[in-house]
Amino acid sequence: MVEDAVFEHLRAMPGNEWVRQIHSCTISDPLQPPWGRSVRLVEWTLKHVPESCRRVVPAESTPLEIAQAVVSHVPGRLFCQHTDK
Repeated sequence: MVEDAVFEHLRAMPGNEWVRQIHSCTISDPLQPPWGRSVRLVEWTLKHVPESCRRVVPAESTPLEIAQAVVSHVPGRLFCQHTDK
């Protein structure tokens, strides 16, 4: 599986202690939007953090390239759904 290969690359990267905090990681099958090239959606969660992180990568990305994208991820805006009481 792609996820297993990505985890192997993440574990091998030096100086990434937070990688041990990854609780789950899923990688979608290639998706073809109506415009542009096909992509994969990478989503991961960290232990003790309720929100998940997501990143889009080109569909032809290798497991090493996906691992590098996860490591270089900078959290963006958080979109929360507010509930009215």
